[in-house]
Amino acid sequence: MLPTQRHPLDDLLGIRYEEVSAGRVLASLLLSPRIHGATGTVHGGVLAALTESAASAGGTLNTGEGEAAVCADTHIHHVRPAVSGTLHVCAVPVHRGFTQQLWSAEVFDDRNRLVSCATVQLLHVARDRAAAPAH
Repeated sequence: MLPTQRHPLDDLLGIRYEEVSAGRVLASLLLSPRIHGATGTVHGGVLAALTESAASAGGTLNTGEGEAAVCADTHIHHVRPAVSGTLHVCAVPVHRGFTQQLWSAEVFDDRNRLVSCATVQLLHVARDRAAAPAH
């Protein structure tokens, strides 16, 4: 099952979902210079966005009727730089509670080398609050 509502950032970055379920999310991102940082490698914020998007897509399937899962906190460790090719993320739930979830996400390059690993804490919020504009 693929996400029915894509976040605009997913489209901006070019995140492609291959599998989305309540128990696992697989997605990929084609690297290009437009998402590189000053050093010529993929920007760490892009890696954080990739892991948060994957966890949130799966996490929303673990929420109640009319709820969504939104990121409250992300801890990410960058292991190696990535310049070209495609990044692949696998996100799985570690804890699924009534009001929050904890997901683990690992990002690999085309050679199956670990690029980054993250934990993502999600909170369950009403869908209308998740989509509300910031003040």
